[in-house]
Amino acid sequence: MHRALLISEVLLEIFAHVNKNLGPRPAGKKPSLEALARTCKAFHEPAMDLLWADLDGITPLLGCVPRLHRLIYPSGSKPLTWDWSEGVEPLSEHEAHKFLDHAARVRSLCISCSEDLHLFAALPIETCMFPRLLSLAFIVRRLQHKYLYLFLSPTLRRCVLSVINPELKSLATRCAALEHLSLKIPEWERQSADDRTFLSDSVRLCKQLVTLSCLPLDWAAWKHLSDLPSLLKVSVREPRSASRWSLDRDIVHFAPFLNVTTLSFNVNTAAYAITVMQHSKFPSLKEFEMVADVLPCAEAEQLCRALSQCKAKQTLEHINIASHVPKFQEPSCDSLAAVTQLLCFTHLRTVRLNLHYCIHIDNNLLLEVMSSWPHIRSLELVDSQMPPAVTFRGLFAALRLCPHLHTLRILMDAVNIDIAPAAETFQHTTLQKLDLTQSDVADAEAVARIIFSVLPCVGRIITRRDHWNASAVFQKEWDEVNRYLDYLKSSVVVGGDITGTVVKS
Repeated sequence: MHRALLISEVLLEIFAHVNKNLGPRPAGKKPSLEALARTCKAFHEPAMDLLWADLDGITPLLGCVPRLHRLIYPSGSKPLTWDWSEGVEPLSEHEAHKFLDHAARVRSLCISCSEDLHLFAALPIETCMFPRLLSLAFIVRRLQHKYLYLFLSPTLRRCVLSVINPELKSLATRCAALEHLSLKIPEWERQSADDRTFLSDSVRLCKQLVTLSCLPLDWAAWKHLSDLPSLLKVSVREPRSASRWSLDRDIVHFAPFLNVTTLSFNVNTAAYAITVMQHSKFPSLKEFEMVADVLPCAEAEQLCRALSQCKAKQTLEHINIASHVPKFQEPSCDSLAAVTQLLCFTHLRTVRLNLHYCIHIDNNLLLEVMSSWPHIRSLELVDSQMPPAVTFRGLFAALRLCPHLHTLRILMDAVNIDIAPAAETFQHTTLQKLDLTQSDVADAEAVARIIFSVLPCVGRIITRRDHWNASAVFQKEWDEVNRYLDYLKSSVVVGGDITGTVVKS
């Protein structure tokens, strides 16, 4: 063996390269790493470290215990069932040592089956089974969460949990280096007031958080987060079964979230998010998302106003605000206010507003939007409850102001055509994806010729078949427009005359 391979740094670099080139799936790496581990003593340890580094479940480790090996790997072709450990006695002290020998090599672990966890019932509470663990996904039933302490390592950086319970505090205290915390609570899992307290108290104990994804927090937890210079991303998701959680209205303003670049809310109503925004500053914010079940016009305006006042005018690049359920609005609601509150963000690259009874886009507003967002790349302005008022003339006037726009989805009046394609000399050569399919069409051929003439890079209009949640009301009409577009494109390719009449299918 070459002497260079006796240098541990060189050997580790070679093994890391081999491990990377074997692909991301553990099953594809296992035979090669096993072969390397058997090659010689110098190869054994680094190969074994890589072999056990990433585990999906703890069954392979339990197979290292002779008593359990026969149950996990029975002779013949009988497959292993999920309840194989039912009635099996917990690990003895000697067996636990056997298990822990290899467990010390694990760096990333995903636990999604809780049936085996009772095998660790006899281990002392201070036991740390995975002392080098960096990433843990513990997606188990509530009753099995009592075993979480066994998986908590002082080296843990990333943790995904499916249950809120008092064990969360031990996570924060035993894993001081924790940087990424995510709680993926099932929709059917009902949360109590105590759960919210456990969660908020635990978050306040985390001092090194970089990303946080969780249920709504109380004001003390938000105040703690505002003081964390390490925090970059916060995501709040409220289960649909949850009772309405709100922040106290008399809270003081938080310290600026100095380095938070991404903030998102997926909630039942916008009240909680509005309160957070009204009391916060995000001077580094680049991405903002709000998805609510119901977002009335008045609340949409409040949200956008709060966003406009959070000190992110020079940094914000992406906005996504959407509601799922239409709700009738009073006639006095100002349907322009929500959009106009966002015109101060002059560095926007992506904007998606998909609302109900909140935004009425006409030619003048679209022109103002485009002039305020000269760097826009992707724009969606859709309110299916409002009558379309943008015409082709207004659309093309606005497009002149956004040379970088490549994706556009709006409602427009495609029935009353107000331009002649032969007379229009302007061409927008960047736009590639165009979705107008929630608008009615009267003359499919005329619409196709206008699009073909002015938007040469739009090969077809995006239709309901391209995204699952689109309306099918005008599907047939836009399918007809696409057939004309196909004909016009193919005529150019073969050098044909595109001024004739297209034969309808």
